[in-house]
Amino acid sequence: MRTLTILLLLAPCAAAAQSIQYDGTAYDIKNETVLYRESHFLARGADGSGERVVLYRCAEGTPFARKRIAYAGKASAPAFELVDARLGYREGVREASSVREVFVQRAADAAEEAGPLPDADGLVADAGFDEFVQVNWDKLQSGETVRFPFLVPSRLDYFNFKVSKKGDEAIDGVDASTYRLALGSWWAFLLPHIDVAYSKSDRELLRFIGISNVRDAEGDNLKARIEFPQASRRALEPQALASALAATLVEACTGD
Repeated sequence: MRTLTILLLLAPCAAAAQSIQYDGTAYDIKNETVLYRESHFLARGADGSGERVVLYRCAEGTPFARKRIAYAGKASAPAFELVDARLGYREGVREASSVREVFVQRAADAAEEAGPLPDADGLVADAGFDEFVQVNWDKLQSGETVRFPFLVPSRLDYFNFKVSKKGDEAIDGVDASTYRLALGSWWAFLLPHIDVAYSKSDRELLRFIGISNVRDAEGDNLKARIEFPQASRRALEPQALASALAATLVEACTGD
C-alpha cells in the first residue's frame, strides 16, 4: 500500500503566469480529526517555468516535510524532491549527468535507491497530474476514461492508471467536477480509488480523498480527505517562497 502513493500534491493550471499561495487541511477519513496541514507557494511564468514549494505541517502548524517542484522541461513529469524529517524519507525525480532519474531513500539510515526515469509514453509524475487534467479536461468532462502511466518513486517504476469523471457537485458553494483515479488493471481492487475535485470555472483543485503522499510513524501512507478552500488562495507574499525553502523541519509533531 505504501508504495502506491500519488501524491499528488496537485496544483492549479499553469496556462498563465501565477504567483499565488494557498492552504489545505488533511482530515482523517474515519474520524475527521486533523492529520496535517499543507501550505503551497507557487511562482510560475506564462511559459510554465518556475517552481512550487509545499510545506507539510503538523496539526498545530509546525512544518515537518517539504516538497520542491521545478517546472522546467516536461510539465507532466517535473523534477521534484519530497523530504519528510520525521522519517528521514526522501523521494523524487532529478537530473543526473544529463539523464533524468528517479530516487528514493526510505529512512535516514537507509541507502538511497535510484534508477533511470522510466521511458513510458505520456509519463505523469507528482504534480504533473494537474497538467494532465488540464490537457484532458474536455475528454474527462465528456465522460471519457483516460489512461496514463503514473510514476511511483518508491518502486522506481510506474503503474498504469485510469481516470474518469465521477460527477458534479457543489463544494462550499463552488461548482465542481469530481474525477476518480484507479489502477488500470485487473488487480485495481487492491488499491482504493482516489477522488479529486476541481472547480469548473477555473479548474482549481478543491478536494482530494484517498491515499496521501504523507506517511504515518510506521511509514504507511495516510488515508485522508484534503480540503483546499478557494478562500485561502491569495497573491504570493514577498519572500514567502524563500521562507518556505528555509523553514526548519521538525522530526516529530506534538503528540506523535
